[in-house]
Amino acid sequence: MGVSSWVWALNAGTDLDLSLKPIAGGMAGAAFVRPQEVSAAVFGNPATLSQFKGFNFGLGAAILEPEVNSQQSNAGFSNISHSQATNYIAPDVALSGEVGQGFVIGAGIGVDSGLGADYRTQPINAGAGLGLQGNGVAGAATLPLQVELLSFSANLAAAYEITPKLSVGAALTVGYGIGQLGTGGNSSGLQSLTGNFGGTTASAHNISTRGSLGATYQLLPELSIGVSVKSPLKYSYRNVLSTTVGGNDRYQTLHVEQPFEVTWGLAGNPTRNLLLEADVLWKRWSESSLYQDIYQDQFLALLGGQWSQGNWQFRGGYSYASDVLRDKPNGTVSGASGLGTLPLDTTVPGVLNQNDLIKVVQTTLGPVVWQHTVTAGLGYQFNPKFRLDAFGAYAFEGSAHRDTLALGSYSVNGSEWSIGAGANFRF
Repeated sequence: MGVSSWVWALNAGTDLDLSLKPIAGGMAGAAFVRPQEVSAAVFGNPATLSQFKGFNFGLGAAILEPEVNSQQSNAGFSNISHSQATNYIAPDVALSGEVGQGFVIGAGIGVDSGLGADYRTQPINAGAGLGLQGNGVAGAATLPLQVELLSFSANLAAAYEITPKLSVGAALTVGYGIGQLGTGGNSSGLQSLTGNFGGTTASAHNISTRGSLGATYQLLPELSIGVSVKSPLKYSYRNVLSTTVGGNDRYQTLHVEQPFEVTWGLAGNPTRNLLLEADVLWKRWSESSLYQDIYQDQFLALLGGQWSQGNWQFRGGYSYASDVLRDKPNGTVSGASGLGTLPLDTTVPGVLNQNDLIKVVQTTLGPVVWQHTVTAGLGYQFNPKFRLDAFGAYAFEGSAHRDTLALGSYSVNGSEWSIGAGANFRF
């Protein structure tokens, strides 16, 4: 079934949050209280926009490279499929202006989430050694899965400084989503079961909106706290996946929803040159369309720091994400009844448990398995109006394993790295 195997967010499910911003990326995305670039304010806690006086403009981009390998084993035979989905670019543009005493508005365009994989040339094997007469190892059935789920966001944000210590803000997101998921070629080895089938995916797009609210408060001259909430962003991809389950050749609509999110954190300056920030994020995947079938609610802890020395800034960070994969996934995703001729949410005594096919989805198509990420960044302030920044991040390899009744065992190992850079202007 088509969800996917590259994940843009370094460890936050499919969300990017602030992990690929030129400055925040070097601090593990910890920028929900004291962001150092306007883009992190526009796309993070909107109340922090009040910290950007005058006119600010930022332009950047990041490269993301995932490394995901899926191993399928059965009856002493095994196969490894490597996702060919690589070389992804995430652009980032934002600006803000102070339009009144303590009142700042901002806008930006960027990529806020993504999920994708490409197993067309190295298809997933199922049921090796069972005499299925497929093209896989030991006659295993093969599925050339592929998917891309991308969400581009245009944000409009505003913040008001109620007092010198307290600021509030709000943001509106208009999202443009592109979805493509299913098989990108012919299956094999299913003729004696449900029948082989060809490509089942179409490309669909949709628009949606979400909102966010935030507040920051200065407890001490050197210490501030912040909190923000973000509503879900739901796309409906019409006629994106075909099936013949039920006797008719038809297309299915899938609903894909980025989750409700709460963030809270604190930031301060232990010394004049050192900025430290710690943030916690909670994502409600358990009530998000499609993802709720394979993911569970998730906590993330972000810790970032910046040391300033003259015109130079040196940054580092670490993030931890709790396990997002459900131990017992549902029997389908987004209510789909089938993939080609394969029925979902179906039990075959002695052969197939109700959720066996979705276990395959978890480990081959949606394996967000990395939990530990380290980051580093560097910036140089050429003058009070212009600076350049760059970052690098690495998500350490994680793994997951699921067993099915007769299709075999499925394991996944995945890691990611990213680099990015950007320019910031202040007038």
